[in-house]
Amino acid sequence: MSLLTAGPRDLPERQRTLRNTLDWSFGLLSADEQALFTRLAVFAGSFGLPAVTAICGDAVQGSVIDTLSSLVDSSLVRVEPGEEEPRFSLLETVREYALERLCDSADWRGVHDRHAAYFLALAKPAETELHGAGQLAWLNRLEMRRENLSAALSWLVGHRQPELALDLVWATWRFWWLHGHAAELARHVDQILAHSDDMRAHQRALALSGAGFVRFIGGDQAQALRLLKRSLPLYRQSGDRLGMGLTAAALGHLLASSQHEPGYASDLLEQTLAQLREMDSEPLTEPERLQYLLDVALASNFLGQIELGHGDHHRAADLFTDGLSAAHSAADRFTVLISLYDLALSRQQQNEMDDAADLLRQGLSLAAEAGDDPSLAYYLEALADMAARQDNPQRAVGLLAAASALLEAKGSGWLHAYVPRAPHGPGALAGLRTRTTDAAFRRAQAHGRSLTAAGAVRYALEQEEHS
Repeated sequence: MSLLTAGPRDLPERQRTLRNTLDWSFGLLSADEQALFTRLAVFAGSFGLPAVTAICGDAVQGSVIDTLSSLVDSSLVRVEPGEEEPRFSLLETVREYALERLCDSADWRGVHDRHAAYFLALAKPAETELHGAGQLAWLNRLEMRRENLSAALSWLVGHRQPELALDLVWATWRFWWLHGHAAELARHVDQILAHSDDMRAHQRALALSGAGFVRFIGGDQAQALRLLKRSLPLYRQSGDRLGMGLTAAALGHLLASSQHEPGYASDLLEQTLAQLREMDSEPLTEPERLQYLLDVALASNFLGQIELGHGDHHRAADLFTDGLSAAHSAADRFTVLISLYDLALSRQQQNEMDDAADLLRQGLSLAAEAGDDPSLAYYLEALADMAARQDNPQRAVGLLAAASALLEAKGSGWLHAYVPRAPHGPGALAGLRTRTTDAAFRRAQAHGRSLTAAGAVRYALEQEEHS
């Protein structure tokens, strides 16, 4: 039960006192201050002045900044300095009180609609900006607004606007994945899918494939396969060849990895790449060109993984190189991380250990830069395998322990669903235990588990002789 929404007689004395204090403070506010304070309840987490002005400004007759400053002076609003601009927030108990008042007003729906529209408009540029040099700035910008983005998604789905929610999901999915919020995104996508029956063919294809991808990284490969298969004819019906390419690439990967149908999967991926190459000379918009490169990168990597499994190391390396080239052309961190990992694996299979280690270090640094700790952990596991192969079991134990600690703290992330995972867990550790003393094994394990993400990166990037 809310701390504040039960009837006054039902509340413990401390909570009645808090409510009375808030009632008293609210009564001291001017009409503008009361109106703005009530509407600020729409924000989940912190918020900036531009958002306040756009969403709540109509409630204030005078200056929005002056009214907001008065609420700060009254201790009803807190200031939280940000890198771009000052940010503000409400204590949770204060927000609950303001929500009560907003719910009782005529502004409830209008304010929430404006809130959702504002954060949808704010996030739309992320669809292209989450590529390229501005990606880190956009990841951080969206992280500061994650709670409001989540609240906007919940409102849009809950109030019969699932297509707008879908737009918001596809504009920001890289953020949710790269910053370790895939489970939160999955909850929203499932809600959208539950309201997708009346959508147009293309929107329903996006809803189905979005749900398929989150099942994919969540480990439910059978359900992911069913959802992606259902989306493919809808993409075809709506004429979206790029959506078809992305979905077919994922289907090929699932068929190869979970259904053990490498022949059919290989044919599907070969056809997908051939169809994509036909589009290479076509005039494409910037978002279409980025999607094209993403599709090429994924299809090339997934086909390369099959070839690697067949022992064709040279063809696999060529495909991984093509995938990395496409990923770099799009400046897409998501597919670069996949391509670097895969190409390192093929170099390792060809006994080109220095090249493999260099590729893994590049991916490690890239994941760390993006704040993608789970992907960082998978790169640590791959480097641990390299250390084990190069007769450095103690270093391998430390790297595996650091990876395990990160995954326990941050969840499984997304990369594991896209690449063949390096040896890890009790099986890998058992083999390493036999190659070192018990005391050395325990020291290495304790050291690895004690490392922060940044410390793990520094340790992994050290030269072997300094380990």
